[in-house]
Amino acid sequence: MNDYPDSRYPNSISYNVGGLNVSQSQTLSSGPIRFRRSNVLTGHTITFRYLDLTQTEVSEFRQHYLDAAGTHSKFKIPTTVFGGANVTQSTSFYRYASTPNENQKGVFHDIEIEVLVLTGVDLTYVLTAENASTVATESTVTDSFFLNGTGPFILDCDDATPHTGTTLEYLIVAGNANGI
Repeated sequence: MNDYPDSRYPNSISYNVGGLNVSQSQTLSSGPIRFRRSNVLTGHTITFRYLDLTQTEVSEFRQHYLDAAGTHSKFKIPTTVFGGANVTQSTSFYRYASTPNENQKGVFHDIEIEVLVLTGVDLTYVLTAENASTVATESTVTDSFFLNGTGPFILDCDDATPHTGTTLEYLIVAGNANGI
């Protein structure tokens, strides 16, 4: 995955620092009770606004969005995009929060891009299984997710009737547990 295009500085950057993992439960007499689940902020988003881009410049952002499979894949954003400001950790990864919003003004374009700052444990899982109808074939799926909060990680699989001798292997690789 290519890094985020840094050919231009954004005209403006908006930050939303997110919030702590807090849940709320109602009571009959004393009002709501709040439970804090961690000390890690989640839901941190950054919005970049670029004004008066050329067709070539806006094409770089479109291509990067396509290369990132839309909102699916993670990527890095160079610190030069932030003008050298220490906004997030240098090891942070990002993911598109939505499709970039474009506005064409004659030969120039404005574009607004919102990204999520990924926090938590970078969990990579690899699923390897034999094809249930053919004995000699094997398929592998690899993906990566950032997990945070206190919810359980559930890998839900179907109960297809496998061929005799079929195996399903799970390999789960996780980073540090402190959410940094």
